[in-house]
Amino acid sequence: MDASEIDVLVQRLVANPHDQEALAYAHNAGNADPKSYAVFLEKVGNATPDPSYASHWLSEAANVWSVTLGDPHRAARVLMMAVDKDPTQETAAERLAQLYRDKGEHKALVALLERRAKALNPLAAQNPDLRLHLAGIHEELGRLWTEAPLSTPKKGADNYRRAIELDNTSAYAVYALRELYKQSEQYADALPLFAMEQAIVTDVERKLALYRDEAEIRKLLGDRPGATQVLREARNTAQDDAALVQELAASILERMHAGEAVSHGERQEAADLFVSLAEMYPGEHGFAYSTAALDASPGHDRAMQLAGHYARELGRSSELYPRWQEYLQINPGGAMAPEARRETGAPDIGGYAPRQTGSLGPLPGRGIPHRASDAHAAGSVGARRPGAKTAGPRQIQECARGRSRAPRSVGVGGGLSAPETAVRGASRRADAGRACAPCFQ
Repeated sequence: MDASEIDVLVQRLVANPHDQEALAYAHNAGNADPKSYAVFLEKVGNATPDPSYASHWLSEAANVWSVTLGDPHRAARVLMMAVDKDPTQETAAERLAQLYRDKGEHKALVALLERRAKALNPLAAQNPDLRLHLAGIHEELGRLWTEAPLSTPKKGADNYRRAIELDNTSAYAVYALRELYKQSEQYADALPLFAMEQAIVTDVERKLALYRDEAEIRKLLGDRPGATQVLREARNTAQDDAALVQELAASILERMHAGEAVSHGERQEAADLFVSLAEMYPGEHGFAYSTAALDASPGHDRAMQLAGHYARELGRSSELYPRWQEYLQINPGGAMAPEARRETGAPDIGGYAPRQTGSLGPLPGRGIPHRASDAHAAGSVGARRPGAKTAGPRQIQECARGRSRAPRSVGVGGGLSAPETAVRGASRRADAGRACAPCFQ
């Protein structure tokens, strides 16, 4: 096509974008001279007053420059012109963004996305679909700023916050912002984002992982009662999760060992939970859980009964002497008081009518089926954090008595995985009741 032909065809398509005759003529001529065809489309785009049509023509011109002529730099320039003509048209913007992604030009990609975000921002309030699209742009900006090579978490956090403002159902944006807060030890800022993601997700494993992570963050903030309450809420989601039973009981026990004021009701709750585990798991584990229950409530009848039973099985009855003494001091009329007096040599005291031990329920092996055999439980891996060492029964007992190490800090590396990847905690369900989670630091 010569210059005069191009000018005539440009005028026709500017006047009528649906002029099929003019477009077919230009396209056929372009088969022989694709460069002239690309220039022609550029001229139509630059001369067209309607923004959406102008963006379309320029985007088509860029496609010819890129695919047919193999000139990505010219294609990028033309696509940027198309984006400027109509920022709401996704085709040109996405083509240009993909060019930058393919070439690894992170700064150019960020500049493009920020340019689009600025142009779309005043329009998003009146257009719900555009609002969601703008949220996606800020989400990608958050990721680009956070990851290498840009590695500027502050700008990443700013964009994730903006993405959440535009679309608070974006689980990834909520997760990513929370992990950035944890990385920078802004734990108080991270807390509200747990409830926000809980409201979004429905997967039970993900919910449990979120509850556990929130409990760790609350501990770091010194809110141990809050951590306990979060674990209670987690149990409402998974009543049969033995790991949660242990974690909830241990959280109450930790508060007692830390010198916090723990109500009688919570102490009893912890003891009952440990007793339920002692009834499930035999041998060393049953002994550790029953003595942990006595740490929480030294006068607990069933805990004392189970501790005595397991101590005799294991040949460790001598270790229980102080337990029997404390039990007798606190609960002199309890169901286990006669046995406590025999074990300690204390004299009978008149005026008490102890309950029969039969009211406490059968002992393990005499009506209560164990969840696992002693041999399997003693050699198994319990509820533990990824990469942690296995704790044995002795460690469980020491943990229950308050001699465990301090909780590990929770940062991005040790926190939850992204919502679309595997959720931390899936491995914790296997043989979950056989170990004390705080031991696995």
